[in-house]
Amino acid sequence: MRLWLLLAVASAVFGQNNLIPRGLIPRDAAAVEAGRRIYMGSCSGCHGATGEGSQGPSLLSGRAARLADRALLNAIANGLPGTSMPDFPMGEEKVAQVAAFVRSLTAPAIRTQTPGDPERGRQLFFGAAGCAGCHMILGAGGHPGPDLSNIGADRTVPQLREAVTRPSARIAEGYRAVKAVLRDGRTVEGVARNHNNYSLQVLDQAGKLHLLQASALTAMEWRDSSLMPPAAAGDAVHLIAFLARQSSRPTVGAP
Repeated sequence: MRLWLLLAVASAVFGQNNLIPRGLIPRDAAAVEAGRRIYMGSCSGCHGATGEGSQGPSLLSGRAARLADRALLNAIANGLPGTSMPDFPMGEEKVAQVAAFVRSLTAPAIRTQTPGDPERGRQLFFGAAGCAGCHMILGAGGHPGPDLSNIGADRTVPQLREAVTRPSARIAEGYRAVKAVLRDGRTVEGVARNHNNYSLQVLDQAGKLHLLQASALTAMEWRDSSLMPPAAAGDAVHLIAFLARQSSRPTVGAP
């Protein structure tokens, strides 16, 4: 199934075989998860696992993200004549579930219902999972990972899921791991906040920023994988539920 979502398609097309008469997309966590499973099996080959686009267009921005609910439902159910997206007759419930997942790709996590126990996630974050050793939330926690105080408002649930379960898939700018060896024999390890031909800035585990001149270094050993290990399978759902609720500013419409 492909989700070629083009506003240029005539409104008459969206009215054909209208399987969801009221144009309502569910928002509950169970519908989103069911839609994710269908999407991963049928849609991700064209639109990417997190909607970033591949053979098909991105679902994260542009026309696809702005498509009205009724148009989105009908595009999934009926396809778009004149494009590479065929119809996919799978019943109203499944169409609505896929639409729910597609919407979750662009909705801030704090406005999305998620499975898992946020309180259990909080205990894991500040306890057994060890997340607080490298990340801070509202002043509690450590370095050198990104501050997560507003992560629920800044990221979507799929982005949180990828960060928690596949942390090396995308390493944010300023957080690539490095080990710097100085001419005096000392080593400095942490994340490279800035780097150019003349200097290197390394934030270490204790939160100290080291300003190193290139002339004082004998070697720099870069790490392509994240310093953060993937969360255990049983912990990930609760950590995501906890992180999805994190916002440093009041958020209207949060569940």
